[in-house]
Amino acid sequence: MFWASVRGEPRDSLASYAKHDLILLGNWRLGLEPNRRPEGLADGFTPESVLKARETLAELRGLNPRAVIVAELNFYEYADDWLPEDHPWWLREKGEKEQFWPGTHRMDWYNPEYRAHVVSQTKALQDTGIDGVFYDNLRSDEPEPWKAFMREVRAAVGDDLLILVNAGYDIDGFDWLLPSINGIIYESGWSHDRTDWDECIQAMRHNETLLRAPRISAIERFESLDPHYGWPTNPGWGQRPPRDSATRRWSMCYTLIVGDYFYLFSDNTSHRHDWYPEYDVKIGFPVGAGERVNAHVWRRRYDKALVVVNLPGAKDAYAMKLEAPARDAFTGETGTGFIVPPGDGRILVMEEQGG
Repeated sequence: MFWASVRGEPRDSLASYAKHDLILLGNWRLGLEPNRRPEGLADGFTPESVLKARETLAELRGLNPRAVIVAELNFYEYADDWLPEDHPWWLREKGEKEQFWPGTHRMDWYNPEYRAHVVSQTKALQDTGIDGVFYDNLRSDEPEPWKAFMREVRAAVGDDLLILVNAGYDIDGFDWLLPSINGIIYESGWSHDRTDWDECIQAMRHNETLLRAPRISAIERFESLDPHYGWPTNPGWGQRPPRDSATRRWSMCYTLIVGDYFYLFSDNTSHRHDWYPEYDVKIGFPVGAGERVNAHVWRRRYDKALVVVNLPGAKDAYAMKLEAPARDAFTGETGTGFIVPPGDGRILVMEEQGG
């Protein structure tokens, strides 16, 4: 869950949050209030709101003890009213602030004073008892501020605080950072229009070998590929995009096969999502690593299931013949023979054998 709970359920329902095993929240969802105004000057939270956040965390953990709970710390860009217009922490090009999202502008995190401020905020967040912190907007072309930032953060918070970052649409080029963090969010674009998969899979697997344990990487796929559909200024913001069930199936199977990741299938950058029946199917633990059958077909065995994907770009369907009956967790189809079309996947749960 990235910010948005399940569609149709109360927005601030902790029970809805607790359905997920990775929960990413904004500070406000924990009840945290900045200890200074405007908000960009705050280096911590009010004592009363910290107590409220601890109560919320305890309730969430009571509902789902295995959940990993991380909170976002905005640092790459600030809302325009978070700092005075003339403040030195704004990133400027030829004297002009650099816009990011509508209503936000980028921060000068090359500035050591500003980085120290974000480190103080991170330490304050850690003191609430949260499992980890989320930093958005990892960019492969900005290694120097990222490396300096991570050194400073780890010096302040130690090794136990989990650090999750969003790599956007990139899948590689981060070897210089990965040993300092616990996970990457691969946000939808990792798969857009992709038809050749070996390089992508190799890169994601390589990244996991460099991340520090415990690893909490997540793969997200958007249902809508309109480049502006998820922008807050778009008239379609908040509306459900057209259904794309095949993409949901193959992207979930991909996630289950290429590694050990969290997964989210969401609308777009709003990260709104539905809860699907296959999320409740118990398939056990993986028996081994995912196996490449051909350039587009991969499979992986779990204790109670076989997961198969025929990735987009394949020219032919993939036919399977099993030794024992199985049920497709997506469609409910049962049998010993299954066809996986190009750009689709199956989670084949082994049928219980009677005595």
